[in-house]
Amino acid sequence: MKYLLCGSCSHANPLKSEYLTFCDQCGKKLPNTFSDWRKLHPMGSFPEYQQTVGISIKEKKPGRTVSWVKRQLQPANKGKVIIFFTLVVALLATAGTLFGKRAVFTLLYAKVPKSYLYSSWQTATIGRQALEISTPVKLWIHDQPMDRETAQVTEYAKSYRNEEGGGIRITVNMYSYFENVANTLDNAKEDSRHTMEQEDLSDIHAQTVPVLVSGIQGQLEEGNYLYQGGIRLAFQHLVVVKGANRWEIRIHYRDDDPIGPQVAQRVLKSVKIK
Repeated sequence: MKYLLCGSCSHANPLKSEYLTFCDQCGKKLPNTFSDWRKLHPMGSFPEYQQTVGISIKEKKPGRTVSWVKRQLQPANKGKVIIFFTLVVALLATAGTLFGKRAVFTLLYAKVPKSYLYSSWQTATIGRQALEISTPVKLWIHDQPMDRETAQVTEYAKSYRNEEGGGIRITVNMYSYFENVANTLDNAKEDSRHTMEQEDLSDIHAQTVPVLVSGIQGQLEEGNYLYQGGIRLAFQHLVVVKGANRWEIRIHYRDDDPIGPQVAQRVLKSVKIK
């Protein structure tokens, strides 16, 4: 087959007729039409014109993979194709169940950058019951709706947290309870564990030690847990209680991250109750 190339869009037009004048693709007049060629070659025939002006285009042979796929899609091989893809889907589902969740969480939960240990941090005083804290990431207001039971005993609540990413999550919660509400470190520990259970955390391992922050009694709970069955995270929860007020600093990071606990300790050491 011979073709006549369009001078405007380079479309290859099949040279089947001596009356081919306009491009099939863009509709513009073609160069070297048979009528134009005959003006220079009055005795020339259309076959001669085809051989002289027309060009040949080699058809691309399908690759081995394409040829194999076409053969497999023939009616005689439909049964084999169905069985093959059924097995592939089953294998992918099994692999996804066993390894996919772990891989996804590993990507979502990056490790804490080592630069946090050397960069300058932000120091902020936040909340009505003022708390001073230094962090490598900015804390933003992150108030969350409370359940009905908690809201009935809480006079004031405020929450701050950094944005997602950065390998670490720092949350600061501050509460003021009504005078007739019990507000002790034991109550705080029970509330913390209840919150963790609601967040689809399992296999929790932790230990608690007493601490003093600005001369106020508190406790630090450290440990790790399995998050949604996909990745093990470590945490450090600092709780300080004074009268009707409670301050909580929650820090979470990957359990296999050596930088995470160093950053967490620096954050906790910076905490001051005003």
